[in-house]
Amino acid sequence: MDKFLITGITSGLGKFLHMNLPNSLGLDRNNFNLIKNEDFDTIIHCAFNKENIITDHKKYLDDNILLTQRLKKLKYSRFIYISTVDIYQENPTIYATFKKLSETLLNSDDLILRCSMMLGDTMKPNHTNKLKNNEENIGLSGESVFNYILMEDLVEFFISKDYKKYNGVVDFVSNDSIKLKNVKEYFNSTTKLGNHIYENKLDFTNPVFILNEKYNKSSLNNLKQYYGK
Repeated sequence: MDKFLITGITSGLGKFLHMNLPNSLGLDRNNFNLIKNEDFDTIIHCAFNKENIITDHKKYLDDNILLTQRLKKLKYSRFIYISTVDIYQENPTIYATFKKLSETLLNSDDLILRCSMMLGDTMKPNHTNKLKNNEENIGLSGESVFNYILMEDLVEFFISKDYKKYNGVVDFVSNDSIKLKNVKEYFNSTTKLGNHIYENKLDFTNPVFILNEKYNKSSLNNLKQYYGK
């Protein structure tokens, strides 16, 4: 059975993978020195400092660049970096910019998974929760465009060992995107939408749904599968 080292296990995808992948070890700020001499089949690097306003530049650099460098010095067979499709935006955020910078630290035989928005039990509260719960209002415009994937599909990607088939960049995305006004309609939500437009484009480099038919799913189907409607 493959031995995984997973970073970013306090929330989000890292926590979900750590909970669902057998024989996985979670890396946090307290155990790096304890595991640095171990051998791993695969490192899945999910950890990232996502703060929008940087208050401690040294810590931000350490969390998002230097940690990747330290992980690359460990003993492993495969290194997988969880990145973001926000890299493709015309005006990328600082989050997307630092994801791109971290990608440059990887080798050609490593795997970069550029993921769209993930639905899963460990995700932080977001617009889908708010629409489902009929919160009074959110700032996003109905013209915002999102691409949804499932954390459980990423678990399948690792358990089935599909990840061993690829290296370089793979865009882990659904086969289409959906406007927020249509997500609101799906939930039959009374939430009032705002004016901020987020756009998630589909001109990806190497989408997973072309590489493997089992991941050829729509954003709406992923919403239905996760929310059970």
